[in-house]
Amino acid sequence: MKRLMLMIVAFVGLPLVWVLWHCLLKTFAVDWVNTPFWTLPRVGFLVGCVVMAALYVWRGKQFVVLYVFAHEMTHALAGLLFFAKIHQISIRASGGFVRLSKGNLVITLAPYCVPFYLLLAVLLYGILQICLPDLLPFWVWSFLFGMAVIFHLCFTADALLSVSQPDTHEYGRFFSWWFILVANLFFALWAVTVTSPNYTLRSQTHQVVLATRTAYGHVYTLANRLGVQGKTLFKKTQPQQRERSL
Repeated sequence: MKRLMLMIVAFVGLPLVWVLWHCLLKTFAVDWVNTPFWTLPRVGFLVGCVVMAALYVWRGKQFVVLYVFAHEMTHALAGLLFFAKIHQISIRASGGFVRLSKGNLVITLAPYCVPFYLLLAVLLYGILQICLPDLLPFWVWSFLFGMAVIFHLCFTADALLSVSQPDTHEYGRFFSWWFILVANLFFALWAVTVTSPNYTLRSQTHQVVLATRTAYGHVYTLANRLGVQGKTLFKKTQPQQRERSL
């Protein structure tokens, strides 16, 4: 029953995937037009993305233990946020696990939604900005941010597609994939908004709300049209069925 309800929630929430993706692409487009694209921080970010993608294709298996560490630590940190006790953590190249005193949706799916190394890099950047602000130029940090983003995307996709994950089975695969996709798009939109000179969190929130209203308005209109067509078709076929029954 729980899986059925979550499946319905995911089905109803499918337009949110389009909304977040649409707003993300629109933000990129506005930044591309209104601001110089080839700046050192952006070039550093793109180079970091390319380097990490190349490393993943070339020697991806060598970094599996780093992903397992990030995966299990994210489980553990999410558990601590909900006051769960950590009983055991196992990290190996072949896999790992975390035993907690309790679990929930956020704890179970957090590793697929939260880019652990990106948050770690951002945290380190914030600390060094306070203590040693001129230690590294920002383009170096952008390079590391790009590597962390692609690391999260590649290994999360690999974990979901190549391994039978018990995490996604617990709440149903359809709902889990929807939740993971929405969470990653939301996080990406937030990160792009924070670094965009053309958007604020308030203006982006307004854009998301407006796009959500539009999306569900289209869904409502489509449902009405399908309902009307279904009733019309039923009325046309009903007399024929009666004649055949006679």
